[in-house]
Amino acid sequence: MPPMRQDLPQTNALNLYLIGPMRITDAQGQKIVVRGRKAQALLALTALGPQMRRSRVWLRDKLWSNSDEARSSTSLRQSLFELRRDLGKTGQTALEISADTIALNPEEVWIDLLALQRDASLMRSLGLSENSELLEGFDIGDPEFEDWLQGARFEWADQAEALAARQQPVSPLVAGMGAGAQISPLRIGLMRSVVHGGDELSAHLSDQLLERIIGNLRDLMPVRALDLRNDMAPIEDLAESAEAEFFVRMRVLCVGRKVTLTFFLFRASQLALEWSQTVQCSMDELQDSDALLLLGFVAQNVDRLCRTIQTGMTSADPSVSAQLAGHSALNMLFRLDDDAVDRAISLIDRAETLHTGQTCQHSLPGALRAYAASFAVGENLGMLSDRALQELRDMTKMQLGENPFNSMSLACLGHVIGYVLGQHELAGKVLERAVSQNPAQPFAWDHLALHKLYTGDYDAALRHAHRATQLGAFSPMSYSYDTTLAMAATLSGDYGRAILAGRSALQKQPRFKAAMRYLMIAQSASGQRDAAEVTRGQLLQLDPDFSDAEIQRRRFGLQPGAHTHPLLRLLKPIME
Repeated sequence: MPPMRQDLPQTNALNLYLIGPMRITDAQGQKIVVRGRKAQALLALTALGPQMRRSRVWLRDKLWSNSDEARSSTSLRQSLFELRRDLGKTGQTALEISADTIALNPEEVWIDLLALQRDASLMRSLGLSENSELLEGFDIGDPEFEDWLQGARFEWADQAEALAARQQPVSPLVAGMGAGAQISPLRIGLMRSVVHGGDELSAHLSDQLLERIIGNLRDLMPVRALDLRNDMAPIEDLAESAEAEFFVRMRVLCVGRKVTLTFFLFRASQLALEWSQTVQCSMDELQDSDALLLLGFVAQNVDRLCRTIQTGMTSADPSVSAQLAGHSALNMLFRLDDDAVDRAISLIDRAETLHTGQTCQHSLPGALRAYAASFAVGENLGMLSDRALQELRDMTKMQLGENPFNSMSLACLGHVIGYVLGQHELAGKVLERAVSQNPAQPFAWDHLALHKLYTGDYDAALRHAHRATQLGAFSPMSYSYDTTLAMAATLSGDYGRAILAGRSALQKQPRFKAAMRYLMIAQSASGQRDAAEVTRGQLLQLDPDFSDAEIQRRRFGLQPGAHTHPLLRLLKPIME
């Protein structure tokens, strides 16, 4: 039985637990069983509506999207009957039903998601983490409901990350820091691989995979890898292993030519397994260092590692940790807040001058300072002054000298050099070096794809963008990778793929205007006029100025006089 909360008055008639598997209890904590899946969905949709209220029309569209009005109205009445029957007397005070709307009484209903927004400490007491899923395992088979659920889960994931950070204790690395404090890199102990049914080569290849995961992590934050995999480990690593925050290891299971690889993360402070991730491949793929399946496995584990470290190693003000400044600032930029650029730069500033003016030793924050300029001009090219452009040239030149081996930094700088400064030949060289340094880094492949778009090589852009979406499927920035794929597919004339990618991006980030622009064009060009008009309406609500032809040119990053560009020709029919 879920624990009763102190902020949950005994007079609450209904308590809804929507994070994790859906659970319903009464005021005494006794479980209530709502048997119909559509009735459960009806309750959840209403609970998460504005002021716990939904219109009947909206609910019919989400739950019976393939039925006509008469049939969906009948189905809604039947589900309401089932819901009231199963809630019993509790439903009499909790449910408010009218001819037009279905609502829940806020005085009688407690909802875990709303309570968490008021009190982050409930995350721990309810047994939740940033990985807990909204309506876990819930499925009713209606595409409209699934679209809504994916968007709601994406919004919850952002909230969960922030809530988990707010209720976590301060890391020992930053707690008690005073003036003159020096922050050490994150220590991770590399443990010996466990091999079942394989040979020495299998162990060697799994070790290489482990090293690649930690190498990718180093691109995002300062890491001290302590190699504990053999009896000849450096004495310094053995001594420091007592201070390690995490330990990692690989397990290899070989059956014939089939291989099962598992990556394990252990949290030292709890002496317990934090999580594990498994992939199955062939022996040929294991022996191929550039096998896409294994590169995706590396990227997926790095994304999950970053999320775990971010949650467990920050205080209520994450900017106090120079270790996490680069990764935090990068995620901040991609949240699309109106003040994201200023907040990200402020975070980097505080980290670089932590208490005593000590410089952050990791290369990513400095590159991100330059990269932020691309967000400042992204919707309106030419807004930087001559002086600002010169300062940006000087900054990128300096950072290139300081960041020759960090693929994330190189990708950031290459993007700025091409997109903002217009030096496309140099940008291409920098971005090619980024993917060469780390072929498992989706961010680098995505920005190489963008560069190919700017230089008109649409086929290469499509290949690189597709690779980025495969490698970065679990990244919090995956909506951006999907959008690049939509851009490349649109310009290549592959409108079906562009539509799929654009929809995927908007399911994850519903307010991303760039994805809307390319989705609208692809829909129009493929003859889906009605769908294109719906997307156009959503876009103009967010960006009313887009109806102006000059603004359209700017939004697509086109230079003055480029009014015959293929994008604008494709756009014209849907905007007339």
